[in-house]
Amino acid sequence: MPWYKCTVNEVGPATDGTETPSPVIYLNLTDQGGSFTSTWFYVANGGQTPMLAVGIAAINGNKPVQVGADAPNAGNSPYSAISRMYLMKV
Repeated sequence: MPWYKCTVNEVGPATDGTETPSPVIYLNLTDQGGSFTSTWFYVANGGQTPMLAVGIAAINGNKPVQVGADAPNAGNSPYSAISRMYLMKV
């Protein structure tokens, strides 16, 4: 599982998502190392509520996150999963 230091651009639930049981949480991330920009991911099953909170905190505090995620798929379809996410101190 690759690790990325990212900026959280957007985060939130979707009522029509199918990747996990409800709630399905999506994050739009930009890798600060340059491997992807404004790319959508979904939060792996079991981490939805905590990672939603971390994503909101990152946006509110303008802080980066460290994510363990599957590498993005070509064309960002289907979205890749994030299995770990940590708020970083600036």
